[in-house]
Amino acid sequence: MEIRRVTPSGTESDICSTAPLHPNGICKSYNGGLLVTLCSCESTEITSDSYGEVHHINTSGGIINKYTHTQDRKRKLFINPSRIAQNKNTDLCVVERIDREYRSRLVCVSMLSQIRYTYTGQPALKEMFLCGDVACDHHGRILLTDLDNHAVHLLREDGHFLQYVLTAQSPLKWPQSLGLHGGTLWVGCQEGVVRVYKYSDEKC
Repeated sequence: MEIRRVTPSGTESDICSTAPLHPNGICKSYNGGLLVTLCSCESTEITSDSYGEVHHINTSGGIINKYTHTQDRKRKLFINPSRIAQNKNTDLCVVERIDREYRSRLVCVSMLSQIRYTYTGQPALKEMFLCGDVACDHHGRILLTDLDNHAVHLLREDGHFLQYVLTAQSPLKWPQSLGLHGGTLWVGCQEGVVRVYKYSDEKC
């Protein structure tokens, strides 16, 4: 239950402890520092009492902000947050598990702790929406892996579904993780393969 720093030479050092919460995902913040997803339990132990948080920390481990509830404190923001990316408009795009069957959703939250929208996949999906990772491009579009449907979803900044960027015909099998760098999309798959694709950054 720690956040650690690893240098290019392989030297490791502790940044901070997250106990008693479990750290799941991390990304660099546009506002400086890091955004870290934390949850109270493992994905297979989700109950009605489960909760999660996103912490904005500096590189020394100090907490800049915590995202736990909506601004009016009436609703928990997260149940079991997993992966995170910050969009160009500073919204937090958080993937989380919502039950023991690993069903997933994307929760988009403003930096004022307002829920912008949630996304749970498309109605016509053959299998349940099981999202592994999230990334955002330079235009604010959001990419999501969908393991059981062997696809990568592309959303507009406001959560509107645009298209499937990749499908099983690409070919793509069980996409788990995402990395986007310029015109290259890196997709890590559960079959032990990393697939690299050209990605068009033109605005839809």
